[in-house]
Order: sequence, then C-alpha cells, then structure tokens
Amino acid sequence: MKRVKIKYLTIGVMLLLNLVAHAQVQYTVREVPNVQTRDAEQFVSDPERVLEYNDREALNEKLFEIRESLDVQTAIVVIPDIDEQYTSAKEFATELFGYWGLGVQNSDNGLLILLLTADGKREIVFETGYGIENTLSDGTSKLIQAQKMIPFLKEDAYGEGLIAGVDEIEKVLKGTSELIKEPIDAKSMTLPIIIWMVLGVGALAFNESRKKKKVSEESSPYLDAIKQKSAGGLGCLLAVLFFPVFILFRLFKGGAKNAKIDCQSCKSTGTVSLKKGEPIIKQQAIPGQDGMKEYEFVCSKCGFVHKELVPYKYVKPQTESTNSGNNTTYRSGNFTKGGSWGGGKSGGGGASTKF
Repeated sequence: MKRVKIKYLTIGVMLLLNLVAHAQVQYTVREVPNVQTRDAEQFVSDPERVLEYNDREALNEKLFEIRESLDVQTAIVVIPDIDEQYTSAKEFATELFGYWGLGVQNSDNGLLILLLTADGKREIVFETGYGIENTLSDGTSKLIQAQKMIPFLKEDAYGEGLIAGVDEIEKVLKGTSELIKEPIDAKSMTLPIIIWMVLGVGALAFNESRKKKKVSEESSPYLDAIKQKSAGGLGCLLAVLFFPVFILFRLFKGGAKNAKIDCQSCKSTGTVSLKKGEPIIKQQAIPGQDGMKEYEFVCSKCGFVHKELVPYKYVKPQTESTNSGNNTTYRSGNFTKGGSWGGGKSGGGGASTKF
C-alpha cells in the first residue's frame, strides 16, 4: 500500500513539473530584455531561447548590415505570450516600439518584428516607424508575413521564418522585391502628369517674375547682377523638380541670360559679368553685426576687374544633432559597446498575422 502511494505521489509530482515546464510565460513591455543596452550589435531579444544559436546570430548579422547600409534600426522580439492587460499583439508591439524608441529621432526609421510562440497565441507582428512606413507599407508587410514567413512559422521553424522575412524586408527597402511590383496603368497617370506640368510652368514663370522684381529694385548694375544670382536658388530647385518642363520653358524663353554690364575702363558695351564661384568673406558676420562679402566682376575684352562689397547677415550654424535613446547617445554609423535605440516613434503602421 505504501509503495502504491509513493508511485501515485511520484506521478503527481511529475505531472506538476511538466505543467510548470510548459506554462506559457506572459510578458509586459517593461519585462522584455532590451539587448541593445548590453551590446549595440545585438538586435534579437529571445529571453526564452526559442531560436537556435546559429539562427539568432544570422539575424543579428543581417540586421547590423541593414542598419549600417540602409540606416534602418530593426529589433526582433521572440516571446511566448503577452500579458492580459494588452488587447492585442499589435497594441503590445506599438507600446514596446515607443518604450524602446526604435529608429533615429526625427527620422523615425525603426522596425519592430514581434513573434509570439505560445500554443493558440502564435502571431507575427510588424510595427513600422513613420520614416519607413511608406516604403514598408501595411500591405507589403502583410504580403511578407503571408508569403515568406508563415510557411516556415507554421512548421515551428521560427529561425528560418524570421530570416526569410528579414531578407525580403531588405529587398523592399532596397527596391528590389518582386512582391510589390505592379503594372503601371498609363491612363491613371495622365491626369497627375498634366497637373505636374501645369504646376511646373506656373512655378517657373513665378520664379522668373520674382528675379526680375529683385533686379529692378536695385540702382547699381553690379548689385543688379548679384541679386539676379541670389534669386537663382529657387530656380535650381524648380529645375530639378520639373526638369522636362524646365527644358521646354527655357527653349520657349530663348535660354537663360546672364547679367551684362558696360566696362568702365574700355567703355565696351555689355562685356563685364559676375565672376563664377563663391564670393570672398572680407568680414565675418557675428551675432548682432553683419559681415561683408566681396564679389568680383571681370571685363571679357580688356580684363578690367571691379570689386563690389555687399553686407550679409549672421546665420546661426546648425549643431550636430544627437539623438538619445533609453541609455546612450546615437549617431548613425557610430556605435559603442552597450548602446540603445535612437528615440524614434511609430505611427501604428505595420501588420499582424496569426498562424
């Protein structure tokens, strides 16, 4: 009788231990280990050691490469389940993204990949920062999950599924993915092209009018030429934005005309023009006091040189920005042992798929 009791007691203890071993651990956002605080070259937080060592290292290497070459900060989190206080895995991912500050501040170039592995709770989630959600859209994220990752994840091949997903994400960021290639509908592009051309013509005409107004406001022919040059900054931008329209506009207008001035020395007409290149700083501007720039004009016939001094205002220089994460300072391409993320934000973009 005593042996029977011991036998049943042993079986009960073994069953209890088995239940404890298979209990699904639930995590809150603050309980997920941030591997970046220990090593800035680690990107995979896998506290239950679900992934094989080789798969985890392969993912770390790939995500390091993506950060260095594409300037996108990516974190992978693999946990069994989330605490009941969260209504969904997507809500958990959004909160964790913000808590860690994935992505560089202001650039918001972060990506969180969350994998839940508990029985009945298995799910893969993407959370994207503002800076990459146009490239890695919600629809594209869903396609990557469904076509590249789920076939592996359903077979419990978590490492292979994550590697396949990261490989496809890299292709999307580089613009080489076959998943998102769609045929272009020529008819749907007609109206946007027409609107773009009309805007281009209007913008270029406005810039020409603006340049003429600036020049006409000056009494000195030398200042006229300098003003005309300074008015060209917007013109360069418009030429890039509306290049084909810019070419047609210039052909119609007869080409760009440089300001010409009569020579004071040889009295030749229209032979003096502003010398190319940047003006010489004769007096550095400081806060509360203007500086002086010297412009050179040269006669193409006799070589006469005229120098014109023009005042310019002090502009406060932009300092190098540093973006603090949870623990350290981040600068793109410059990490030290034991870092953190960059203080980025998420707009709630991404996708989630249960499997």
